[in-house]
Amino acid sequence: MKVLICVNPYKDKDLKVCKRICDYLTEKNVEYKDAVTVTRETNLSAEEAEGCDVVMVLGGDGTLMRVAKKCNKFNLPIIGINLGHLGFLAQTGTEGIEETLDRLIRKEYFLEERMLIKGKVYRNNELIFESEALNDVCINRGGMLQILNFDISVNGMFLKSYSADGVIISTPTGSTGYNLSAGGPIVEPSADMILVTPIAAHSFMNRSILFKADDSIKITIGEPHDEELGQTVLAHFDGFDHIELQSRDEIIITKNSGHVSFIQMNNVNFLETLNRKLREN
Repeated sequence: MKVLICVNPYKDKDLKVCKRICDYLTEKNVEYKDAVTVTRETNLSAEEAEGCDVVMVLGGDGTLMRVAKKCNKFNLPIIGINLGHLGFLAQTGTEGIEETLDRLIRKEYFLEERMLIKGKVYRNNELIFESEALNDVCINRGGMLQILNFDISVNGMFLKSYSADGVIISTPTGSTGYNLSAGGPIVEPSADMILVTPIAAHSFMNRSILFKADDSIKITIGEPHDEELGQTVLAHFDGFDHIELQSRDEIIITKNSGHVSFIQMNNVNFLETLNRKLREN
């Protein structure tokens, strides 16, 4: 086994946890690559991933998401050591590192696959932007506080026009993120579906809608609520990549062809994990 360690230097001050892991792997005669630092400006490259069997990420959920989307391309399983706050994606915290490493070395784990979604932005029928998300694609207003008008279609069929602060298109993994804060449902993370949750909709129809993973969701940006003031509309992918949208732009969101494999050390029920996280926070 060869381990690639990815660390968020803002979460692991002076790389103390990283050094602790490297020392333990050396003691156990396990090969590892020099740690890759992961920030908003850096990412995991094919050269760094080459020859590795497992990726270990030290940081919070944001760090895990950034690395996980690359692991999908390299077909590498990922395990997280939580150095952040909530840590829904991480397998363990710093208090259980040695035990986790021992079980990793003995291959006492199973893989849990998580779906990704892909968003493509079209302007005048021309593709201008595309990106992936493990958690969610969020379309919301920026600048002045104005209502955002948009239409939602599913599989080419018109569903509804909304006036709202925005809309979240989420995976099951992302259901415990912004979707939850906006009043959306919590979904078991290995499920296969797409969640659509309006943000503060000015309508009685303000509930989330769950669609099959194979469905195609199209959001069409409407005209500004006040033409004189105009509007600023942004589409965010996992809070990292983003693009500013214009009226009549279309963003089509579908399930991505690949998936992310998370290493799980035990069969702890998702509801048990959720209950513990909610109690802690």
